Amino acid sequence: MILCVTPSPAVDRTARVDRLAFGAILRPTEVVALAGGKGDNVARAVRALGGLPMTTGFAGGHAGRWLVESLDAEGLNPRFVTVAAETRTTYVTVDAAGRSVLVYEPAAPIDDTDATRLLELLISDLLPVATRVAVCGSAPPGGGAALHARIVRACRAAGRPVLVDAGGPSLDAALDAGPDIVKVSRDEAASVVGRGDASAGRLAEALVERGAGLAIVTDGPHGAAASDGGTTWTVEVPRVRAVDPIGSGDAFTAGLLVALEAGRSVGEALAWAAAAGTANAEAIGAGRLDEARQTELVAAVRVRAVNRVRATGGTA
Repeated sequence: MILCVTPSPAVDRTARVDRLAFGAILRPTEVVALAGGKGDNVARAVRALGGLPMTTGFAGGHAGRWLVESLDAEGLNPRFVTVAAETRTTYVTVDAAGRSVLVYEPAAPIDDTDATRLLELLISDLLPVATRVAVCGSAPPGGGAALHARIVRACRAAGRPVLVDAGGPSLDAALDAGPDIVKVSRDEAASVVGRGDASAGRLAEALVERGAGLAIVTDGPHGAAASDGGTTWTVEVPRVRAVDPIGSGDAFTAGLLVALEAGRSVGEALAWAAAAGTANAEAIGAGRLDEARQTELVAAVRVRAVNRVRATGGTA
């Protein structure tokens, strides 16, 4: 079971319109409301790809109750910590050309007691039944960057591989705790290691130097790069007509975890991940993808191992 932790969940509302026009009344041709936040998106995509997800995080108020009920109805096995603040809502409007406008409310704040309750739930109930863990999204206000480091350490103590997808101080703190995998966007990687003009591959290598076992840096339609300190991979993705690219990075994470869970190699898992992210872009709603389409796209992804470092320090 893949446990997806979402420190800052949201009710995601996506409206599809014919054309974005500022100052005009836009009448959607389709509206999708989903329980969102990065980890919840990952869980949805995990289930779409045939995996078994479980979800947790913080939820509060009417929106939080709706979010948990929706996750349950989708079969995503929610076990959330109830907090006082109302869960946020995010608004996305996308048009036929793939252009979008995103409005994100700030995350609902938590306090130290809330954070401790989540850690206790993880240690007592969730980690014992999880096989892998993904911690996705930054800490909410009041949670502090240390929240991600505390979760990583709990996972390592329980012997559960943990992936972190976060930015800024949350990623910085998580790296100090030594996560098994870090999967971030190019901007998120650069925000921690600097080198904003470096290639995705160099950024991935720098994240490994900072403490990640395997680091993956995604770069939108330009693909991704990964490094484990010994091998660096580049990932080229096929060109498709994007309908709604929101959540493609989360679908990438799901594809990676499902493939690793099935015993695939890192190179194979990267192809699965890229195919899942691409399939997500062809559908409206984060984490909603067609498994058959993802399988079809795997063959169109190109993964190359571009650098292998010997134990002696030479290259091969």
